[in-house]
Amino acid sequence: MQLFWRKGYEATSLQDLLQATGLSKSSLYDSFGNKQSLFEAAFTRYFDMRAVLMREELGRAASPLAFIRNCLNSVLEDVAPGHGPRGCMLVNVANEFSTNDPSVEKLIFLATRRFREVFVEAFEQAKISGEVSQSKDPASLALFMHCAMSGLRTQVKSGIARKEILTVIEIIMANF
Repeated sequence: MQLFWRKGYEATSLQDLLQATGLSKSSLYDSFGNKQSLFEAAFTRYFDMRAVLMREELGRAASPLAFIRNCLNSVLEDVAPGHGPRGCMLVNVANEFSTNDPSVEKLIFLATRRFREVFVEAFEQAKISGEVSQSKDPASLALFMHCAMSGLRTQVKSGIARKEILTVIEIIMANF
């Protein structure tokens, strides 16, 4: 998973995969069939794990909007030391594949839905706690949040300054 996340699908060679997994070529093909299947398994693992972690983070946060702010601030951690900007695997995959591959497009849709579900939960809790107006729709806020996060992650990868990201985060938070 880390290899595809760091390098992307196209830039990851069979040799890279063999070295990272420690498997022989025949074992890799016996286990996964092909590079595409291994990639899809890795991407599915990523978004399954990430959704669980997000729900745990929501449960630990001081408040639902504190969780939202923490998520937004997490984009600043996307630059992996020594490896350049790694970014969010979902955003990376969406940018690399676009709509060129129906099976990956389906996985992108599933991942997006899973992450937005967590944001919906957060905004529903924020409405209950009075942090968000009763007139606000949690599903619409979750969509806005997901789009904002994707845009921020893309900007971080492009090298936008930390100070500018923090300014944008404040503007986003003011809309809740």
